[in-house]
Order: sequence, then C-alpha cells, then structure tokens
Amino acid sequence: MQIHLSSDKYDVIHSGQVFLFEKNKNLRLEVDTEDNLIFTIELRFYENESGDQEIRQNINENQILLSCYNFHKMGAGLKTPVEVATVKGKKLYFFFWSDLIAGESRSVSYTFFYER
Repeated sequence: MQIHLSSDKYDVIHSGQVFLFEKNKNLRLEVDTEDNLIFTIELRFYENESGDQEIRQNINENQILLSCYNFHKMGAGLKTPVEVATVKGKKLYFFFWSDLIAGESRSVSYTFFYER
C-alpha cells in the first residue's frame, strides 16, 4: 500500500517526529534531494534573559541554521512553511513545530513539501 499526502497545491514528501535528549540540544537534518543537492538544516534551541520568543535564520553555503530562542513554552515553531531550495524547478518547503516534554526534553515535528 502506498499513501500520498498533500495539502492544497503542495505534496508532502517527508514528515517525521524526533525526540531530543534534552530541551536545548540541537537537531540536524541532512537533506539529499533528487538532483543531488545536499544541504543541512540545523535547529538550535537557546534560552536568554529577554524571554522573547524568536527564530533567527542564518544561511551559509549548504547549511541553514535556525536559532530558536526561548522555546520553553509549550508549542513553538514556524508559523508557515519556509522555502529552503528549488529542486528540478519545484520549490521545496520546510516546516517545524516544537513541544517540551515535562519541561526536560523536546519533541520536534517537521514536514517537507514540494510545490506541484
């Protein structure tokens, strides 16, 4: 049996959930696309004194670094999917959401979409 997922004009190509060892540990996703474009997305979780929740993005060659500040509240992440690459003429999008588990460890759910 094969199941194909889509949302409006986007195909879900990969989706998953990862549990991190601790709430402020990093998550690294290595992406190898159909046309041999290889890049990484790294989520880093920090806490600072301001308490303001924010995501800072830094792109360096084949690495996308998303620094996530003050994700200590339940449920935090991107508000909408973000474009991360173009593969064979189709835009590739990434979306994630993070939850704390008993205030000690972290769950990260993520999805990759292709535009149709």
